[in-house]
Formats: sequence, C-alpha cells, structure tokens
Amino acid sequence: MNVRSKLAENLTSRFFPLARNLIRSASMKNILVIDDNDDVRSIVAAVLRNFGFVVREANDGGAGIQMVLEQKPDLIITDVRMPGMDGHHLLSAIRELQATAAIPVIMMTGSASHDDFRRGMLSGADDYLHKPFTPDELIETVLSRLIRQTDMEMEAYHRANKLRRMPLAGSVPVRELADHHI
Repeated sequence: MNVRSKLAENLTSRFFPLARNLIRSASMKNILVIDDNDDVRSIVAAVLRNFGFVVREANDGGAGIQMVLEQKPDLIITDVRMPGMDGHHLLSAIRELQATAAIPVIMMTGSASHDDFRRGMLSGADDYLHKPFTPDELIETVLSRLIRQTDMEMEAYHRANKLRRMPLAGSVPVRELADHHI
C-alpha cells in the first residue's frame, strides 16, 4: 500500500462519522483552493482529492473570483496574503454578491496576527487554518464547514416546505371549496 492510499485510509476511517453526514448530498462537493504558493496549493488540493473531493485551483484572488463566479464551488479555501487581490478582498467580493454570499470560506494564513484573524471574521470568513497545518486539520475543518452548510440548507428547505403548507390568511380551505358549487 503506497503512502497516499495509507493516508487516505487513515483520514477516511478517522473522519467517517463526519463524512457520513455529507452523504445526504447527491453530488460530490466541489472545493476551490486559492493560493499564490504553488507548493501549498498543490498539497492542499492533493489531500482534498485523496479524500474524494473535486478540487479546482487558482493561483491568485483575481483568478479565484472568476472561478467562483463561473463554477459556484461548494466551499472555498483561500490564502490571506496574495499579490493583487488578497484573501480579504476576495472574501468581501464573494460576500457582496447574492449568488455567492452563502459559500463557506476558509482562510489560510501563516500569520498569527490577531488583526488578520479579526478582519477575516468580520468580513465573513467561516473558519481559519493557521499554516502549517496537518492533513487531519484540513479535512476536519473542511468537513465541519460542509456539514454546517448542509445542515443550514436542510433547515431552510424544511422551513420553506412548512411555509408552503400553511394556509394564507383569509383563505378558504380546499375542502370547503369542494363542498360549494360555483
């Protein structure tokens, strides 16, 4: 058994209880990884692919926002500090658009700055990963965000169904209409 298979098997068995909750979704989750560091981006993408996610990659915020608009990923993982459009500006752009505002965003940073963390959380980041992080920390963070997103979508679905079944104020129940001839 090669190292990748062993890692994937270990991650799968450790996180199976969390991953099981994602099975409610009919399709595999798509994740966009945005980082200007090729090594970091490819390692993060490889770990996610080995776990079974569909992964797209962008090397800066500008390319990332373009992919977000075109492909509507289920989750975004972005570096905070990048040339051009950094992670904070990318997050603000995502949150401003109705079509993308609900996509969970995980920010990655090598900075332990409390100001960077607060700025990201105030801008709407869903979680943070501090570099360096382990594959287990990455998978655990991704699964927890996707599970939370799935739970929120299910709750919204159930609320909408409940509202559809409620009679409108002043409306006549269908049975009463059937009893009267027009």
